[in-house]
Amino acid sequence: MNRTYFRNLSLLIVASLTLLAGVQCWWVTKMYREQESDFQRRVESAAYKSVYKSFRMDAIPGLVAAQRINIDLDDFALTFDPALLELDAMTVWQAEIIDRTLEDRVVMRRLAEEEIPHPHTALIEIDDDGVFALRLCYARPVERFWGEMWVLVISSVAIVVLLALVLAYLVRTMMHQRTLEEMRRDFTNNITHELKTPLSVAVTATDALRNFSAEADVERRSRYLEVVENQLTQLSEMIERILSVSVEGREVSHNPVLIPVRELMEEVTSGIRLEGRAALTIDCREELVMTGDRFHLQNLLSTLLDNALKYTDREPTLHLSATEKEGWLLLAIRDNGRGIAREHLEHLFEKFYRVPQGDVQSVRGYGLGLYYARRVAERHGGTLTVESRVGVGSTFTLKIPANG
Repeated sequence: MNRTYFRNLSLLIVASLTLLAGVQCWWVTKMYREQESDFQRRVESAAYKSVYKSFRMDAIPGLVAAQRINIDLDDFALTFDPALLELDAMTVWQAEIIDRTLEDRVVMRRLAEEEIPHPHTALIEIDDDGVFALRLCYARPVERFWGEMWVLVISSVAIVVLLALVLAYLVRTMMHQRTLEEMRRDFTNNITHELKTPLSVAVTATDALRNFSAEADVERRSRYLEVVENQLTQLSEMIERILSVSVEGREVSHNPVLIPVRELMEEVTSGIRLEGRAALTIDCREELVMTGDRFHLQNLLSTLLDNALKYTDREPTLHLSATEKEGWLLLAIRDNGRGIAREHLEHLFEKFYRVPQGDVQSVRGYGLGLYYARRVAERHGGTLTVESRVGVGSTFTLKIPANG
């Protein structure tokens, strides 16, 4: 999934969600306005009916004009309130009689006994000549409208929120899949290079053995055979390591035995001491022991030490320490390497993840070592954590039950 495709898909999802939210808002607003318009029709219908009953008693709407108009707002109220009640439109109101021929001068007024919330004004003609009109001001029951629509509003909001969460989850999943695909691709490139290197060296040494007389130069034959053996051993170790962690759902074996901690640490660091590859110190009591799988714990420590040696730009300094606290064994490895930026720490133990090094990878790898180390720690019922500062170094801490 390339960046352009992912960006366009994300924009389409955001646009779709925005459109859906807009449609929901328009629909809710439309429903509210329909309720408000229906209420206004009922109030004005009651007003027209009351005008004919109280002001134009001898008129028949559309057939017989009124011969006499008797305007009295108290009489109007006696018919208007029951009409409102009949049409389920009871509300607070006040009315004025205005003279249209005198610039809408108020000639009669009946005030409400209380304040009118959310007022709306309607103008109703009284006589056929357009001289007098009833100006009616009444309260719109906005709270009642929303109260009747609360289920609709909440359901609309819930639908939008639910779809937003689903779409966010889908985008997050796609981003994760894209990252995983990139890591798998890098893993394939790295492993291809790593596997080809020992094979090429072994093939070259074998070719040299075939082209030169082995009997004539026994020392050369021994040296070439040693090269072949070392490269094939390295290749076998790489394959075994990859297979041990690359199969999804495969459990790390666990054969717990009693292990002297210092002895384990001395064993793991013996090669480093012999080769003089780093300044190394160990802080661990001789009598400290733990229960665990010796093979996997040894590989875990080797992985951490190997990373500490590879990812440094200066003379390596390593410090190993082990302490027991409240039934837990705390084993730490501190180095003075490059350090790891904060944004990479949360992904450091993920399968195939490697800290980006730009266009050039100065250190080859698969992104499986720390994933394997974390699985070993979890298999022992513990954790593997890291603290790091760029340019200062890192400290990896293994915390497992001392009694296994």
